[in-house]
Amino acid sequence: MTLGSATPPGDVLARRQAGAVSATLNIGLVAVVLAVALSFVSGSTAMSAQAPTWVLPIAIIALAVGVPHGALDHLTLRRALTLRQFAVLALGYTLIAGLGAAAIIAAPVPAFIVVVAFTVWHFGTGDVEATSSLQGKASERGFPRVVLALALGSAPVLLPLTSPASAATLELIEPQLGQLLTPAVIVVVRTTVFIGIAVALAILVKRHQHRGALELVALTALGSLASPLLAFAVYFGLWHALRHTARLAQYTYGYVSAKTIALTFRRGLPALIGFIIVVGILAFRSSSFTLSGSWLWLGLALVWGLTIPHMVFVAAFDRRGRSASVR
Repeated sequence: MTLGSATPPGDVLARRQAGAVSATLNIGLVAVVLAVALSFVSGSTAMSAQAPTWVLPIAIIALAVGVPHGALDHLTLRRALTLRQFAVLALGYTLIAGLGAAAIIAAPVPAFIVVVAFTVWHFGTGDVEATSSLQGKASERGFPRVVLALALGSAPVLLPLTSPASAATLELIEPQLGQLLTPAVIVVVRTTVFIGIAVALAILVKRHQHRGALELVALTALGSLASPLLAFAVYFGLWHALRHTARLAQYTYGYVSAKTIALTFRRGLPALIGFIIVVGILAFRSSSFTLSGSWLWLGLALVWGLTIPHMVFVAAFDRRGRSASVR
């Protein structure tokens, strides 16, 4: 598929793509480093007893920036949809997402555990597939794929949740989650995660994939050292969502550039507008809804609700990509 009237000449296209891919990967890495530095400068790290209020608006903004990438799942399909097909798809997608968000809000603890498990896998496999695709490498398969995906997904998700600041953070965003993590659970989860990260790093180093090793170390530092809310926000908006959007730009337009990424992102803006409207309506109608962690919890519930159908689409997209890479 071409963009506009004509695709740039081969050498120009190659330079643009190389630059855009490098920028996409570097933005996430730089954002992670800055998030860790900001946490230390502000004195609000993963060791802090309380979650600072300034993290909340940053987290909500990052969540909003990441929302459009989840509304582009129709771009992963093999063919374009008719208007009627798209309407039916959108209706079913919205219904499933709404039911998922409602379940998370109604039963925070069990729903949270299930969603976190799926989120780890989705984020991890998304990182593995997007990085391979953008760099023009064959998709990971078998045991290495599983280990890398679990490590890349656990570092920015499970480490923040089990950090010393997690109890205060969970209490802030949803009181029922404040009692979820016991000392024994924290020890088991963190030990398992760090073992998985060590194995993944060994695989990457043995392959001389130093960039991949550096990124995994950066994500581990983010999850271990930064304020938990800040860690998740930065990862979701500036790492995961950006890389997936670049991958969709590559699939849709045939190459990656600042222009194709912007065009792809723009196609997801209606979802961002809808996200803001829904949050605003619910905030207005809820008497107990204040400018506090409730904002973040509601945002997380909506985002995670949207993640349910999103994960199905992306998983199918990944399978097709892996199948194509071995032909």
